[in-house]
Amino acid sequence: MALPYIGRDLHDSLGQYLSVLKMKLDGLQMEASQKQTGGMDDLRQCVQLTEDAVREVRTISYLLYPPMLEEMGLKTAIPWYIEGFSKRSSIDVHLEIHPALSRLPRDVELVAFRVLQESLTNVHRHSGSPTAQIRVFLEADSLRLEISDSGKGMSSEVLDAQPDAVTTMGVGLRSMSERVRQLGGTFAVCSDKGTTVIASLPCQVTGTRA
Repeated sequence: MALPYIGRDLHDSLGQYLSVLKMKLDGLQMEASQKQTGGMDDLRQCVQLTEDAVREVRTISYLLYPPMLEEMGLKTAIPWYIEGFSKRSSIDVHLEIHPALSRLPRDVELVAFRVLQESLTNVHRHSGSPTAQIRVFLEADSLRLEISDSGKGMSSEVLDAQPDAVTTMGVGLRSMSERVRQLGGTFAVCSDKGTTVIASLPCQVTGTRA
């Protein structure tokens, strides 16, 4: 999986460049203010845009592979993510998580987390649902996730989208499906009154992980 490295590179390289740019712009803004030169409005906008870019890069790099997922596992990372998602979206999310869930293989945890992220993003952007329900549980030798909403559902065109379809939701569904199936799991979407995403990932419960 390349996501941990992408997130780290975003933070360590692009994030650092933007931080230095922000410092330089702050200095120019202070100098221009003291000299009362023209172009202050444009300079202020550049400072604000750079500050927004720094914040966005930090958020993206953190969500791509959050340290909490690496350190604590899904049982801690999922409630943490849902809390932030609910605050940002005002969507009420109900979570049911298996009490015996412990550490799983790194690839399984990452794919499960990405399915959760993408599914909730679709709920927020497309469903119009004020609520979402998430179930995370173990069955036999697999981890099963169910993410449901009570929104308007998906059209058959999105559900049956061809590989060259350009809809944002269609791309997200294919991406989730491909990630799950690369690990030998199954992925399904049911849409009638609302939408339910179901992902099952084969795994061996490890308890602890070095």
